[in-house]
Amino acid sequence: MTVALMSRWNYDSGPQECADHAKLAARARRQAPELVAEWTAMDEAESWKARLHLVNHGVAIPHDASVVTIGPLTIRQLNLFAHKVVLGLYFEHFRRPLSDAGCVCALWRTKEDFARDGIPKIFFDILPGYATIIQGQWNESETFEYRHAVNIEEGLFGCFARFRRGLFVYGFAATDATVIPPDDVDWIKPSGLLLSLDSPRFQKKA
Repeated sequence: MTVALMSRWNYDSGPQECADHAKLAARARRQAPELVAEWTAMDEAESWKARLHLVNHGVAIPHDASVVTIGPLTIRQLNLFAHKVVLGLYFEHFRRPLSDAGCVCALWRTKEDFARDGIPKIFFDILPGYATIIQGQWNESETFEYRHAVNIEEGLFGCFARFRRGLFVYGFAATDATVIPPDDVDWIKPSGLLLSLDSPRFQKKA
């Protein structure tokens, strides 16, 4: 639900997207009021300061657009989601889940993070493959698409995914964890994912 809402946080949403967002927001108020409270925690002065900060960093915000707070509760959910995305796409290409002999790292960004300079070119350089969800005439490229690179022989995978226009996830997975420096704390084993949910690291945006 968090991702479904955040991916719809656009400045030029159409009528259908606005209607869908309204339904999801109503559901969030019922099922996760603590998240809604976090998003709407800023008072008028704080909201104005946050808006000015975004404008100074190249984000063109319409005057009637709302500004929300992405705090520890939301960040924790997004960190978990990002890792699940990378693990899911690893499975899609390797046709097997990543075992505990391997490890994964994942990060997320909002559209505001790329507002000034756009998506870094390096993602297109190192991730040459493109994919979306296609079944017959049904194509989900408007709501989900991703770049990727796969090395089956060495068990390495990387991806950069877009969810609608509001949220981006990127990360890497390695079948053999020994190829990753042992002091690199950004990589975790699949079995440690849920255990990391309440860790201080998962409550911060990397």
